[in-house]
Amino acid sequence: MRHKHKRVLELNTWIHKTRTVVRNLLTSLILSWKIETTSKRSKALKSFADSFFSRLVRLSRLDDAGAATREINKHVEQTLFNDKAGKKVINEILPKFLDNKFTTSFVTNYKLWFRKWDWAEKILVSLIDE
Repeated sequence: MRHKHKRVLELNTWIHKTRTVVRNLLTSLILSWKIETTSKRSKALKSFADSFFSRLVRLSRLDDAGAATREINKHVEQTLFNDKAGKKVINEILPKFLDNKFTTSFVTNYKLWFRKWDWAEKILVSLIDE
């Protein structure tokens, strides 16, 4: 049984570096809407991104609008590395998710082919933009 198995630990890096890698992947995903990566990193990124966006959706539904805005800004600043990515999340991505009433599954994975030099499987990770 593999209850409460953390996908972030599968990346075979030191834990602080692992969190940094996943946050950097999330920032790149937000800026470009899709990225290509390996299967292990895509699984870690999908779980991290889904929890990130679901928390933003939950925070936006607070009763006090001012408190909700402050908490969303604080969470975005703590997670993302780039101010441009933070503004894009707040101004473009989050309103789109709220209009479509998404609560889960903000990121999708598509299998591509294999890389030539090491034959690792490539995965296309993209944000849902419906």
